[in-house]
Amino acid sequence: MTNKLTLIQVIYASMFSAIIFVFTYIGVQVPAFGAFGGLTHMGTLVMFIISIKYGKYYGALSGAVGMTLFDLLSPWAAWAPGTFVVRIIAGYVFGLVAESKEGQGMSMTKNWLSLGLGGLVIVVGYFIFEALVLGSGFAALRSIPGNLLQLVIASAGIFIYKSMPELRR
Repeated sequence: MTNKLTLIQVIYASMFSAIIFVFTYIGVQVPAFGAFGGLTHMGTLVMFIISIKYGKYYGALSGAVGMTLFDLLSPWAAWAPGTFVVRIIAGYVFGLVAESKEGQGMSMTKNWLSLGLGGLVIVVGYFIFEALVLGSGFAALRSIPGNLLQLVIASAGIFIYKSMPELRR
């Protein structure tokens, strides 16, 4: 038995990556400690919704590809390797924790827990990557407020998901 990707799976992953890429452009830089710290965008919200609706593999792959592509085509290109690693792990964690067993509905507690654990991956992952790239843990602290704000925005995904039954089908 082989695990081959079907054409529809490739189409879904590509479409989700493109959507995340576009939503990553919807964002602002936020001031942190007197300087700009981190890029805050809507891509994390979309990655979170895709992860809880379609699962860990789609969340991981589309988040990593969409946001890495954004980085490569923006002034944030130096962050692309870190983004790929951090987002593939975070998307997987989002989906893994939120996934339901056959016959069970999505648990709101699981969704909040998945956001918290996936968010921890994002905050810690970018901190480690930036500390290595920038050569200073202190300098890397500047991105934490922006990453936390992304998680606050992504928490809206739980309310969107809960209030739109057509998403849960």
